[in-house]
Amino acid sequence: MTSISAIIRNIRPIEGRAYIAIIGFSLLMNIKGVKLLELVMAFLAGVLFVWYAFSINNCFDVDTDSRNPMKVRKNPIASGELSLKEGLLLSVLLALTGAGLTLKMNFEMFIVYLAMILLATMYSAPPRLKGKPIVDVLSHGLFFGGLSFIYGSIVDGNLSNVEMLMAIGITFYSFALELRNHLEDYESDLMAGLRTTPIVIGRARSELLVEIFSLLAITVVLYAFRPHLIVTPSLMVVGRGLGIRPQTVYRMFDIAMIAALLITGGTNL
Repeated sequence: MTSISAIIRNIRPIEGRAYIAIIGFSLLMNIKGVKLLELVMAFLAGVLFVWYAFSINNCFDVDTDSRNPMKVRKNPIASGELSLKEGLLLSVLLALTGAGLTLKMNFEMFIVYLAMILLATMYSAPPRLKGKPIVDVLSHGLFFGGLSFIYGSIVDGNLSNVEMLMAIGITFYSFALELRNHLEDYESDLMAGLRTTPIVIGRARSELLVEIFSLLAITVVLYAFRPHLIVTPSLMVVGRGLGIRPQTVYRMFDIAMIAALLITGGTNL
């Protein structure tokens, strides 16, 4: 019998909190003039999408996750606690329920939601974009980055210039996050024969791209708030010459990006 804990672990609610926060924040920025019920439905659909993306990913990551002790604990399908059929059924239910909720919203939100579902599916399932260099990073940056933010931003039927710039910045940051995820899985991906972007271009170049995309993201978001603030992120480049550990630099980027989003988005509340 399928356990509730296995189902919960399959949707990885803790790991998806940052992406859920992006959707929630974009909805909060447009709280004026939108009915509370619409906001709640849009947020719930967004949560279901994030859960779907993790669930479908677990379904098609069984081979690689089974070779990584850390990954097996996070993937109940790889550990045998859920069957592949059960994982796929759960994924379909999440996607259909979310899409059904967005049908109650405006047409633009529904189209963006479908695009997110399509990209998340293609990322994990055949053609499995996550195993193809370059497009693995690009697709992740869209469905877990810019499109997720745009989805929430158009709840009122409009997309402002500030929101568009923020979406671009979030896309860049999602590029960086995807590279960071691949770098964490570098050894297991190499053993599995995958051709992710870091495997193809190397660890050093990938770490450099993480910093470049992170700085671009923070710069674009701050530019949306005050153009003269674009010089601020450049000061963080100094960290490369100080021998600071990559993980510490990444935490600094995370804090700076969150602050930039709160500052810029807060002006629209």
